[in-house]
Parts: sequence; C-alpha cells; structure tokens
Amino acid sequence: MKKIIIFNLLFCIVVIFVNYNYFNSKSRSAIAYNYAENYIETNYGISRENLKSEEIDYMRGMGLFEIEVKDIETKNYYYFEVDINDDYSLYYIKDLTELHRKNQAD
Repeated sequence: MKKIIIFNLLFCIVVIFVNYNYFNSKSRSAIAYNYAENYIETNYGISRENLKSEEIDYMRGMGLFEIEVKDIETKNYYYFEVDINDDYSLYYIKDLTELHRKNQAD
C-alpha cells in the first residue's frame, strides 16, 4: 500500500512538472509572436488581420525565438529574433527581414 502511494505521488509530481513546462513554452511563444506582430504593425504599417505565423522556433541553448511571419495580402515574409524575460517582458527584438531578403536575392 505504501509503495502505491509513493508511486502515485511521484507520478503526480512528474505530470505537474511536464504540464507546467509545456504550457510555459506555449505561452512564451505566443507572447514572442505578439511582440513580433506589434513590431510589424508599428514599423511596417501592416494590419494584424493580414499577418499569419509561418514558423516559430525556440532556440534552446540561446533562449531565443526565431519567428517567421507572412503578410497574406502581399505574400511578403518577415523574420525576427525575439528574446523575452522570465516575466514575459520584452528583452529585445531584432528585425532580420532585410538580411533574409539579401540572402535570397543572391
């Protein structure tokens, strides 16, 4: 009986830990995408309704998000590197759009 209680307790702790990490990573990627959308809306003058997330990659070793956003009206792509703090505040955002466009032109 004692073994079953200990097993159930350990199982619950593992499930709670996995769920916390999963939902924390999903919410962090949503916040990072929101910062990228705000940047596009402010600096490029494109409405949020015309933006679509193509790819959001989390670079584990660096703690950064690489975000690719597509403008569905003009079919243009925008690339960003976003870093957020533990409290979900923006640390920095780097616009890599021109760099990607230069590399694709060659």
